[in-house]
Amino acid sequence: MIRRTLILLSLLVLTISIVLAAEPTVEKQEIVVPEVVGEAIRAAVGSQALVVSAGEAEIANIWLRGELQSAGNPSTELGVSFGSIEAGSLVGVIQILGQWSDYKMNPIPAGTYTLRYGVMPADGNHMGVSTYRDFLMLIDPSADTDPASALDMVELLTGSSQASGVPHPAVLALFPIWDDVSEPVIVKNDMDQWTLAVKLGDKVLGLVVEGHGEIH
Repeated sequence: MIRRTLILLSLLVLTISIVLAAEPTVEKQEIVVPEVVGEAIRAAVGSQALVVSAGEAEIANIWLRGELQSAGNPSTELGVSFGSIEAGSLVGVIQILGQWSDYKMNPIPAGTYTLRYGVMPADGNHMGVSTYRDFLMLIDPSADTDPASALDMVELLTGSSQASGVPHPAVLALFPIWDDVSEPVIVKNDMDQWTLAVKLGDKVLGLVVEGHGEIH
């Protein structure tokens, strides 16, 4: 059984959550990535989507790469759980279909975004906010066309602010799953938040699909 001793990645920036009326589920479906995403990235993630639903309502479609880009110099910093992933690299694509809100309860527009891996800075503005510093940043697909490149922090912040429509980036909380997962599954963590657990290569990622951290 997947451990449920999972801690939400709380960020000063944004974290995406869904307001759900029913227990969410996930299933695999063959769905073509919307053409708003560039052809090269559509090819990189394929057409097998993870469809997250709540009751009869489909909330989001998520396409993830089968193999993640490895960091040339893996991070061993405190609080970084996925330091072997290249910072700024492409992880997948998300299509938001329902009502989503950010970390500060600001709405995130429905639409399609690329997902890039990032690490919360260890500076005075973020100290003590979260145990984990890993996250996935939603990027406006018009600003993200090359799946082989790793975006730098300026490119990530600019593209994600375009996605959120406010001067803050849009971020999906990401943290480790301790047990092996053979198929995607949604579990509820100890903070009463629904989390999509999925195995990519040799890593098991946890994507929070509902919940907010502390507001600072």
